[in-house]
Amino acid sequence: MSLSRVLQNLDQFRVVSRDLTRGTASGGVFTAAAYALIVILLIAEFGAYMRTTYSTDVMMDENRDPFMNVNFDITLFDLPCKYLKIQVFDKFGEERLNSTNAFNYYPVDHKGSYKGTAYTEDEIAELEKVDVTHDVSDDEKKELDSDWSASSDHFKHNNFDAVVAFHDFTLVNFYAEWCVHCRQFHPTWMQAHSQISEKMTFPDGDGKLTTANMLKMNCVDFADTCAKAQIAAFPTIRLYKRDGKFEKFSGHRAVDQIIDFLKTSIKNSHKIVAKHHSMFSEGCQVVGELSVARVPGHFQIMAEPHGAVEINPALTNVSHRVNHLSFGAKHMRHWAERAKVPKDMVAHINPLDGKSFVVERFHEAPQHYLKVVSTTIAKGPVFYQMTHTDRTRRLRSKEGNQAVPQARFTYDFSPMSVVLKAKSKRWYEFVTSLFAIVGGTYTIAELACSTGVSVASTMKEALGKAS
Repeated sequence: MSLSRVLQNLDQFRVVSRDLTRGTASGGVFTAAAYALIVILLIAEFGAYMRTTYSTDVMMDENRDPFMNVNFDITLFDLPCKYLKIQVFDKFGEERLNSTNAFNYYPVDHKGSYKGTAYTEDEIAELEKVDVTHDVSDDEKKELDSDWSASSDHFKHNNFDAVVAFHDFTLVNFYAEWCVHCRQFHPTWMQAHSQISEKMTFPDGDGKLTTANMLKMNCVDFADTCAKAQIAAFPTIRLYKRDGKFEKFSGHRAVDQIIDFLKTSIKNSHKIVAKHHSMFSEGCQVVGELSVARVPGHFQIMAEPHGAVEINPALTNVSHRVNHLSFGAKHMRHWAERAKVPKDMVAHINPLDGKSFVVERFHEAPQHYLKVVSTTIAKGPVFYQMTHTDRTRRLRSKEGNQAVPQARFTYDFSPMSVVLKAKSKRWYEFVTSLFAIVGGTYTIAELACSTGVSVASTMKEALGKAS
């Protein structure tokens, strides 16, 4: 018996003669759909075969390295390089670094949103006064917002300058109880007060919306204050700015006239806000690496006097932008991206990069808290993820006016480690899936086609239309 005859007897996929079958339009539709579906599923399966996924396990960190690298690139907007100082402390308070020689310093000027001119000494003094009066309790705020209409109320009324400095703009009505014109103006003033004071907003010369506080000053009870302000007639209405400068209202004493006066005067005022960019003539970009003990600690950036130049460190601004901050090897993010590490993990390698942290007043400083977690991949290097939270620390007056603002980065190392395990399909799993796709799709399409033909034939017979 020939080999061909043996193979024909072995055949389990016997072919039905084409003469015993016939094609149908519906069968052609199902066949085309089956072919299209097979192609789509094969492409998807091939993509899954080529893709690497990861599973994660959490275990105790077994890293025994005594030190850790901290890579940083930070721009201080208003702190010149010659005044910049970096300090490192660990959990035990040991200062391991107090030098400006270990890093690269690049003077930067103010461009774009950081462009400006240096403040004058008077403007810095004004900002300092604003900051001191801004940090007040609720009771002190009520004192600063209250009318000076009587010395017998429960308020102290002992610092008119502090009242003016506390508000962006203050409209003051200086009056005397015996003045007839003051009594006639009183209803109009009260109507304007209810409509305007700390309620109506006005754009200032920088386009920012602000409000005006309105208060009355009884020059009978507070004669010394009115004399110091050189009030010679009643009623006298003045609009004060934070710096104590004022503009006198000389229009008709009506609500609409008062509103127009406020709009015009505030529109022409450039309010000095306490975002202290350009307090110095330049900033500094500092780039470097720290080798820190593998225990909780922090490093901080602050100002210190340099050479024969004395500065007031308490009035420095440590607003900054983090260009780069990471732990371990500096370029691990690029490696992780090439290794197809999940994107949410890659994002936590350097989550601060490109972010700015700006304080609004003197005696404030951005502070950061970082929780560092080591992550490993089988047969791959170790990289470090971190979580980040921040706050703005206010240096309270009880710490003294000479408390120095510090841009502080506090770090802590987690005792747990994340282990990534790569998962991918083996070649035989891929081949099995291919067979399953082809066979399953063909079988389902054949069953659907047969069912459709049977239903159509049954309906034709029922309707008497069978040929």
